[in-house]
Amino acid sequence: MNRNFRIRTRISKPVAEVFNAVASKEYMEKYFTDRMSSDLAEGEQVIWNWEEYGDHPVTVKTIKPNSLIVLELNSQEWGKTVSDSYPVTVTMEFEVLDEGSTMLSISESGWKIEEEEGLAGSYDNCGGWQHMAMCMKAYLEYGIDLRK
Repeated sequence: MNRNFRIRTRISKPVAEVFNAVASKEYMEKYFTDRMSSDLAEGEQVIWNWEEYGDHPVTVKTIKPNSLIVLELNSQEWGKTVSDSYPVTVTMEFEVLDEGSTMLSISESGWKIEEEEGLAGSYDNCGGWQHMAMCMKAYLEYGIDLRK
């Protein structure tokens, strides 16, 4: 897989809790999205909504409990490209470090980074995923919602 970028962060919680914080509507709405149409389920399209950004659909390609989530988003539907529309793959990996901590890795591939729109979209999403990881860490470890 040719990754456009990859971010990683250690979260001091067991892997099942970190995985559930991404897969569960209940958790995601507490630290990342304003609304989520449903829990993540393989083969389903789920809508993530933010009041300031609107609806953003993701298609769940793969779920391996406590290990892997693969999502697909559309560059144009996510407002990253205007002249072209293509799929971008988001890969979330969950690695057990010890009983009480997990390494979360998020990467994306598929951005046409030779084009200005694709490169800008890739950079924007990289920052967005890092923000998500930090918000998750603050919420799971300390009960703090950084969006408030």
